[in-house]
Amino acid sequence: MRRKDFLTLAGPAVVLMAALLLVPLGTTLVWSFQNVPVGQPGTFTGLANYRDLLGSPRFLDAAAFTVGFAVVATALKVALGYGLALLLTRVRRGRTVLLGFLLASYIVPSVVGALDFSWMFNDVFGGPVNRVLDLVGVQVNWLVDTWPARALVVLHSLWHEVPFVVLVLLAGLQTLPPEPMEAASIDGAGWWQKQRYLVVPALAPVFTFVLLISLMDGLKVFDSIRIMTPAAQQLGTESLMTYVYQVALGDSFRLGAGSAVNVLTMVVTLVLLIPFLRSTWKGARAL
Repeated sequence: MRRKDFLTLAGPAVVLMAALLLVPLGTTLVWSFQNVPVGQPGTFTGLANYRDLLGSPRFLDAAAFTVGFAVVATALKVALGYGLALLLTRVRRGRTVLLGFLLASYIVPSVVGALDFSWMFNDVFGGPVNRVLDLVGVQVNWLVDTWPARALVVLHSLWHEVPFVVLVLLAGLQTLPPEPMEAASIDGAGWWQKQRYLVVPALAPVFTFVLLISLMDGLKVFDSIRIMTPAAQQLGTESLMTYVYQVALGDSFRLGAGSAVNVLTMVVTLVLLIPFLRSTWKGARAL
């Protein structure tokens, strides 16, 4: 393809992506060094926003919760998703129906899903989970106590996003050739040895993709927390995104401070994703 034709075809897409990504990113970066009241031009304040944030216990708590949530939820999603994908590979009839049931929670909008999911743990709406726990003498205040509220947010993340992991890993498992597994069986390899030395290494690019997507989803969690735990700051479930909302649009309307939080969130995201990006880069170079 000639350069002129390439620029003609790709130019509009490049301009659109620049307008939608680079311009807001540049504006966020500039605002993070300014005091920007709503509806007024910003004034340069240097690193004041960053100093205030790094010295704020509320911001540090939100960052710690967000990173912890992302890591724990990602690990659980991959483990559960892989287990379910392995089980589905053994299903010969009705696999499509089972996948349809699994994907039902994934295609539901996150706000609607979070509201419905929280009702199962809410005594006001006759939460069935609490009723079952009452039968064994266990009482849990999911929407009032800190750790149960955190567990509830993680459980909703699993309920909503594990089907995506199952779908991706199942597709990867179905592409594996059967010959290495048959040879390993002849050599006396057990199930665990096959998974560790054959299946998981062969699916390394797929696992990397799933981990990247899951980590990024975990770091930007917002909807479920706003719906299930509105008093997130008091409960200890405030994420970086809910903190940005409160700072920039909620209680103080400080767009500069909110932009600084976004910049720091991007830095944290890049730090967490570096190992996976390096692995992806090495795999691409090996091809």
